[in-house]
Parts: sequence; structure tokens; C-alpha cells
Amino acid sequence: MIVRIATTALGIVLFLYGVIAAISPLPVGAPLAVLGLFMIAGANPAFRPVIRTMRRKWGWFDKLVRIIAPRAGGVVRTVIVETDPARQDETRDNGAPAAKKDDK
Repeated sequence: MIVRIATTALGIVLFLYGVIAAISPLPVGAPLAVLGLFMIAGANPAFRPVIRTMRRKWGWFDKLVRIIAPRAGGVVRTVIVETDPARQDETRDNGAPAAKKDDK
């Protein structure tokens, strides 16, 4: 419980710092903001559909996530895979394979 709270708090701090740093000339703000969001989603699975919707809606956000993905590890990589918009077409939100429609 304490780890989830600490991870969520750190994710919020990284997100806020990333948003503030995004307006600076250094290109570190956006990746930090995305990392913060994925830390929050790692600690709180209920937040994952929000990230999936963001990735589907904003192509630039999905592109940024795909740039970060090879460097991510552990829970962050798991969240990146689970929130992939293309993956949602293959599976339902609970992780079970989606039922296939008959051609009849």
C-alpha cells in the first residue's frame, strides 16, 4: 500500500515537472511527463484506460510512448504494452481474447 502511494506520488511529481519543463528549451519535459503517467498507471490499474484513450486520440503522444518503450523496463514497459491502442482491438480490457465474429 505504501509503495503504491509512493509510486503514485512520484509519478505525479514527474508528470508536473515534465509539463513545466516541456516549455523550456531542453527536450526532457515530454518524456518525463509520459514516464510520470506510466508510473501512475503502474500503481493504479484503473488509470490504464485513460492512457489508452490518450494514445488513441493523440498520435504525437503515442509516438512519444513508442520512442520511450525500448528504454523502459519493469512495470512501465508492462503498462506501455497493455495500453497499446492496437492491442485493444485484439483483447478486451480484462486481458481475455476478444470473441471472434462468424462470417455467416
